[in-house]
Amino acid sequence: MSIAYRRLDSSKREIRLLEIQSARNLNDPIECKLVTVRVTDDLEFIALSSLYGDAKETERIYISGLPVTITAHLASAIKNIRAVFYPTISRRFQRTPARRPHGAPRWFRQLFGANSAQRGELEARSLRVWVDLVCINQNDEEERHRQTLDMRMIYKAAELVIGWLGDKTEHTDVAMMTLAEIEDAMPAHWGDPGDREKHPEDYSPTHRWARPITHIWTPGPGGEIPFMMPHWVGCNDFMTRQYFQRRWILEEIALARFPTFLIGDIIVPWKQVLRLNRMMEEFKYHPSEVFQKELSAMIAELPLETAHKLLDEFARREALEEARILKETGKSRATSSTRSNE
Repeated sequence: MSIAYRRLDSSKREIRLLEIQSARNLNDPIECKLVTVRVTDDLEFIALSSLYGDAKETERIYISGLPVTITAHLASAIKNIRAVFYPTISRRFQRTPARRPHGAPRWFRQLFGANSAQRGELEARSLRVWVDLVCINQNDEEERHRQTLDMRMIYKAAELVIGWLGDKTEHTDVAMMTLAEIEDAMPAHWGDPGDREKHPEDYSPTHRWARPITHIWTPGPGGEIPFMMPHWVGCNDFMTRQYFQRRWILEEIALARFPTFLIGDIIVPWKQVLRLNRMMEEFKYHPSEVFQKELSAMIAELPLETAHKLLDEFARREALEEARILKETGKSRATSSTRSNE
């Protein structure tokens, strides 16, 4: 059944969002409604960035009680977003990292180790998601063209942009634990411009920060090659997802205030992906006291090269924004001090 769309008023910066209902189980049917809203500074919503998937594999969702067919890939994305942001479905909260995601909305940070009071707050939130295939009237060529042009505005307005990588495999959980372990061990500014000169002990050949996690690339108990062990098999699967092979879709997510990735029901903050790339490049091209030389040749050319460049650019923009805020704060304090002395 097709959706009965009401025409959007572009002069009012109107967009449509899917307001998704909670569910008891991950695979419960998706029940939602389309709401028309104005894009304002206080609008709260999540934008989904995703490939559509195989058009032959479909699933029904229910919009205001009426069945609508979408691809199974997108349906799985919505189900897992629902599971993450209505966490009583999966009964799990995201692993608490050593450093909570910088720049993320407060309610998103609460997912990482939420207490009982915060869980109630998360459950009470209205889950609104922008999914272009559904929120844009695909039969209205004028609207499709206009919303495509407005996509930059939509991704920038969203509190969170989620890049959907697809469902988990048997090795995903252990792989994501490995990514988080690398993130926790790595100094906050490792790889940033100028950090190598400030902290040479954290770079080639010493790599002091990596000593506590050398078990990640230690051969298995039976002498297995490290990169053939489950955690690296899972990492390789993560890095070779089709999502990362599409530059245009990565350019979309790079517009976000806070981009993140979702694989199954596991959230992967963008910086974990960037840091994995930086670490692999460091060990591939520079000698190390903690990383075996023979393993360097086994590090494949990173399939995330495009993602690395874009996320590196995002990190640069974030640093510039932080510097601007600090500069403005300094000016404000100086002005205040001057006035108080007059």
